[in-house]
Amino acid sequence: MEYSVYKPSTGMWKALNVYCNRFQGHSMGENDIRTGSLPLMLLSSSHGLNHLLQLILPTILPSLIAEFQISYYTAGLLVASFVLPYSLAQIPFGYLSDRKGHKNIMVAGLIIYSAGTLLCGMSQNVLQLGVAQFISGIGGASYHPIGIPLIFLAVERRKLGESMGFHQTGGAIGSFVAPIASAYFAVTFNWRYGFYIFSLIGMLIALLLWLGIEEPKTERKETSSSDIHKTLLNIKVLRLMLIIFCFGLVQVIAFRGLMPFLTTYLMKKHGVELGYGAQLLSLLQIMGIFGSPVFGRLSDIAGRRVMLCLLLVGQALLMYLVTFASANLLVIVLGAMGLVVFGCLAVTDTWVTEISDRSVLGTLVGVAMTASFLSGAIVNPIVGYLADNVSFDFAFQLLSILNLLGIPILKFAEYK
Repeated sequence: MEYSVYKPSTGMWKALNVYCNRFQGHSMGENDIRTGSLPLMLLSSSHGLNHLLQLILPTILPSLIAEFQISYYTAGLLVASFVLPYSLAQIPFGYLSDRKGHKNIMVAGLIIYSAGTLLCGMSQNVLQLGVAQFISGIGGASYHPIGIPLIFLAVERRKLGESMGFHQTGGAIGSFVAPIASAYFAVTFNWRYGFYIFSLIGMLIALLLWLGIEEPKTERKETSSSDIHKTLLNIKVLRLMLIIFCFGLVQVIAFRGLMPFLTTYLMKKHGVELGYGAQLLSLLQIMGIFGSPVFGRLSDIAGRRVMLCLLLVGQALLMYLVTFASANLLVIVLGAMGLVVFGCLAVTDTWVTEISDRSVLGTLVGVAMTASFLSGAIVNPIVGYLADNVSFDFAFQLLSILNLLGIPILKFAEYK
C-alpha cells in the first residue's frame, strides 16, 4: 500500500505550506504535496513533543527518589514502567497504520500520551506514578512507526538522510527543552508542574495535527490484510525483521542506560545541583540538532552501514570516557556523545526504511523502534541494581561494550 504524504486540510494550512517551500527556495505546484515542508514541520514538532514528555521523569528522578524513599533499582523499574509499553506497543501501532491509515491513530495516541502525563502529575505514590507512566508509554508508542514511514514517503530519495536528520532534530529540540524546564519547575515550584504543563501542550499539538493534516489517499488499490500477512511471513522479510530487531537492541543501548540516570549519577558522583545536572542532560540532547542532519547527510554520501559502524564505535568510546571524565570535561564528552547518538538514530531510521518492503513499512519501523526502546526497559533496572551493589561506573562501562555488538549484526543485512 503506497501513500502520498499528508496534505493540509484547510486553505490556511495550504497557504502556509506554500510559504514554507518558498522560504526554503522550493517551487511548488497546486498538487505537489510530496515535497512540501509543512508536513515535515508538523511531524518534526510532534516528534519533539514525544521526546519531551518521555524525559520529564528521568530529569526529576533524584527528587522522586528523595520524596518516595526508593532505591536505584526501584527507580529503574519506575523508568521501565514507561519504556516497556512504549517499546512493545510500537509494532501493533505500525501494523495498524499499514492497514487502517495514519491520522486517527497518531492523534489518538498523542491524546493518550498527554492524558497519561497529566495523571503522572496527580500521582500520590510510586505505584500510581508507575501506572500513569505505563499509560503514557502506550500512547507515546504510536508516533515513530507512523511518523518515520511518512517522512520516507514524503521526500526525494537523494535527500532522505538529510530529511530524516531534520526530523530527528525535532526530537532533539524536545529532548533539550524537557530537562531544563522540568528541573526549573521542580526547583521553583514542584516536580508535578512539569507533567501538568507539558500534558496541556500535548493536547494542543494533537489538535493542530487534527486540523492541519488529512488522511493520506492511496495511489493504488489498498493492500489487503492477507497480502500483508503473506509479506510478513516471507522468509526474507522474517530474516530482515530479526536483523532489524537485533540491531535496534544495541544501536544506542549505552545512551538508553545513561539518560534516565544521568542527573542522579552527576549529583552522586560529582556533587552537582539538580539544575546543573539537568543542563548537562539537555546538552546531551541538544547536540542532536547538529548531529542528526550532519550524519544523515554524510550517510547519503558515504553509505548507511559505513556511517553506522563509525557511529557505534564513537558511542562506545564516549560512554567509556564518561566514567573517567571530570565534571568540567563531561561538558565536552556529553556534547560529543549527543552528536553521535542522534546521528546514529537518524541514519538508522533511514537505513531501516530503505531496506524494508513498502507494504509493511510501518510494521518494520515498529520492530526497529520496539527493539531500540526495549533495550532501555531491560537495562534500566539492571543499571539501577548495579548502582546499588557495585557502581554506576561499572554499569556504564559494561554498556559501552554492548554497543559494539551492532557492528557484526550490520554485516548480515542486505538491501532489498
